[in-house]
Amino acid sequence: MVRASGSYPECRGSNPCTATRKGFECSVSRLEDKVLDCVRKYSLLSPGDRILIAFSGGPDSVALTEIFLHFKEELLLEIALFHLNHGLRGGEAERDEKFCRDFAQARKLPIFVERRDVRALQREEKLSLEEAARKARYLALREGAQRWGASRVALGHTLDDQAETILMNLIRGTGLRGLSGMRMQSDIFIRPLLTSSKREILEFLQEKGVPFVEDSSNRDVSFFRNQIRLVLMPLLEELNPRFKEALLRLSLNLQEEMVLSEAGVDLPWEMEKEIARIPLDFLLFFSGEKRLSVLRDFLRRARGNLWDIGRVHLKAVDHLVEKKRGEMVLPGKFQVWVEEGWLYASPLYLPLAKTPRWEFSIALPGQNVLQEIGFSIEGDFGKEAKAKDGWCVTFDFDRSVPPFVVRNFREGDRIWKDGKAKKVKEIFAECGLAWEWRERVPFLCDQEKIIWIPGVVLDERVRVQENSKRILGVIVKKHKG
Repeated sequence: MVRASGSYPECRGSNPCTATRKGFECSVSRLEDKVLDCVRKYSLLSPGDRILIAFSGGPDSVALTEIFLHFKEELLLEIALFHLNHGLRGGEAERDEKFCRDFAQARKLPIFVERRDVRALQREEKLSLEEAARKARYLALREGAQRWGASRVALGHTLDDQAETILMNLIRGTGLRGLSGMRMQSDIFIRPLLTSSKREILEFLQEKGVPFVEDSSNRDVSFFRNQIRLVLMPLLEELNPRFKEALLRLSLNLQEEMVLSEAGVDLPWEMEKEIARIPLDFLLFFSGEKRLSVLRDFLRRARGNLWDIGRVHLKAVDHLVEKKRGEMVLPGKFQVWVEEGWLYASPLYLPLAKTPRWEFSIALPGQNVLQEIGFSIEGDFGKEAKAKDGWCVTFDFDRSVPPFVVRNFREGDRIWKDGKAKKVKEIFAECGLAWEWRERVPFLCDQEKIIWIPGVVLDERVRVQENSKRILGVIVKKHKG
């Protein structure tokens, strides 16, 4: 059965509101934002990734594709679809394959369609039908990703799927790995919908009027997973309506605990007079959950315990590491800060002296070395700015008013962001930059305005447009001399 707008079952308990974003109800944008937050939080994608989406034509893979298409330009993604016909459902499987081809053609997406004899694999390897289908699917996806040159394979597993998987493992008898469920990322496979429920996905598709197909085998209670979904899960949700979310928290907590022990990481940390430190380069070698686990171990050693330190605090420290700057205070008046390539942690309060105002004239295009503040700044026309160990930007030179200066923060500074002049101190606060550090950040300015705060924000009025003629690339680096 192919479902489209108007043919969905009623979604009870939904509360759509009138605020819109790009023409869709806010219930739609909530799911889009939720998936984008998941992608960023767990570092699932990088700009320029080639994403192969495992596409069955069901609601999960259809919603995932629609969301990735929505953010395709923002995330600089290349997208293709992969459909596997398992050869198990006769005419229904043929219908699904045709739907997938038509869906891809309508959206001008490349699609790869393969067929595998799952029953033959089941007999040869003496597997259950579910296990054989899963093995054939992952093998075909890996081969398809290799042929197309995909950097990631996106799977449509949802919050519901995660809860079902954990319960299946529990009933069969499992250890911590089984209770931890599916990972957000496993090798090349990513699961951006893992924090989103089936109900949210169906509401999303209903609001957008996007059709999808239904697999009749999902209602066959002879399959173990369907018994969990259709029989056991409703009973458990009577006891706790947010039982699926509770299982998701369990899985994430267990994954966090397991990552560091699996990695066997020997922390290169140092401690002197109650001040602990660890190299930023070492921390930046890790990403996502693994880096959070390394930070957790470092803070436990530096502080002696982790009382009152939760995931939200670890994420805040991780933000300092990612930005390579900043300072914060953890519960128990325990300070954490970044300085000269190290992450420091100490129970001591270390005040920073007020930095005097400074300002330097620079030539752009051209090369400038500002030894007084330890930075070099260079700019050139006609080439993209790239820097491995610095900060870079391109802007419309004709929308600026030379000559340029580099200076530090002034009270009342504003920069054009989100369609209006916004206070720089508010932007710094959003970034988690401690007040004492704000006067140490260089601002690139012309004669009228702040053009760019490296690593933070570019004034929207000088962004490169389609009709921009002279584009200036600028690189800022730390200078040692």
